[in-house]
Amino acid sequence: MVISNEDFFEDVVYAVLVMLPVKSLIRFRCVCKSWDALIKDPKFISKHLKNDNKIRLIVTYTVVDEEDQFAYPTEAFHLFIDETLKDLTREDLDPHQPICGYFGGPYEGVFSIFGINNRLHLWNLATKEHRPLPKCKTNFPRYTRIFRTNTGFGWDPNTYEYKFILLFTLWDQKRNALYDFSHVSVYTLSTNSWKNFESFKSSHYHMPCSFDCTYLDGFCYWLLQFRSNGHRVLLSFHLGEEVFQEIQGPPLPESTEVAFGLNGNSLSLLILDNKASCLEIWTLKENNWFKQLTAGPFVGIFKPLGFWKNDAFFVESHSNQILLYDPHMDEMRDLGIKSSYFSVYHYTESLIPIKGDESFLDSFHIPWHVLSMDE
Repeated sequence: MVISNEDFFEDVVYAVLVMLPVKSLIRFRCVCKSWDALIKDPKFISKHLKNDNKIRLIVTYTVVDEEDQFAYPTEAFHLFIDETLKDLTREDLDPHQPICGYFGGPYEGVFSIFGINNRLHLWNLATKEHRPLPKCKTNFPRYTRIFRTNTGFGWDPNTYEYKFILLFTLWDQKRNALYDFSHVSVYTLSTNSWKNFESFKSSHYHMPCSFDCTYLDGFCYWLLQFRSNGHRVLLSFHLGEEVFQEIQGPPLPESTEVAFGLNGNSLSLLILDNKASCLEIWTLKENNWFKQLTAGPFVGIFKPLGFWKNDAFFVESHSNQILLYDPHMDEMRDLGIKSSYFSVYHYTESLIPIKGDESFLDSFHIPWHVLSMDE
């Protein structure tokens, strides 16, 4: 096979462009039509997302006004500038929010936001694009209301479609108990439309209180817990076939705190064994769980928060600090934030096109537990 100079040049251009930040790529779309088409191509967008060197940390945490005992707690929303975390300088993203509301994500660099009139928006922080989604008109069974809402977002690699998932756990008001089956609404960006269907039996699960999922290779995953015995289970959703499956979790002691996410490119659990005061990483390989790492014992650890790069992970201390543990250096670092209710997220700049025709409206906060999408 003979490779021409032209083919070689195109390969080099591709390799360079896919490593660049979003801001530069948006400017380079004006260079020529072929670059514009390449940068907007779904395969290129997906490849660009997989650059681990561009992953940065977002931390959210609760802020309490100690001078005003009647003030509601607010949520801080900070992006650490340095992807290595050697420099702990962080940017407060609150002034840049396009809308007030409740955040989910980021999913592939895209945030979901619930705002005024229960309207759902998608927001791409890197491109500054946003899209108010059409109302999700779901007909729930009679005498039911929304008990909990979970969300997910991901890319179907077979159809090159981006999809957003709303997973509703319902409350049966007549029986005063959880309704047996969850309901799911799936939004497809390319068609700007929703599809609704009844899904798996959810009444025997404790659904997570967070509004995030873990996405990997065409699947969205949520970590659930059985009501009967407390055992963990992964719930997966195939974005192409739109079906759910269960994956049993590893055998864990009862006195454990668990965080779920991606460690490298593997589904993993970060587990705090309160009895042994140790932290463990369990990784899923070919539907089997393997203990990858045991660290500790540690003093003063309250709960695990999530993973970072190269098997490092975040924990929250009893003294309300967020700490980063590096197993290779056997070192625990304080990130310089003292608060409570931390959440940590991997953020990668994304080229996913989000822009809609409608503009954002001013909005106000509404409690998640009364969130209703059927109006």
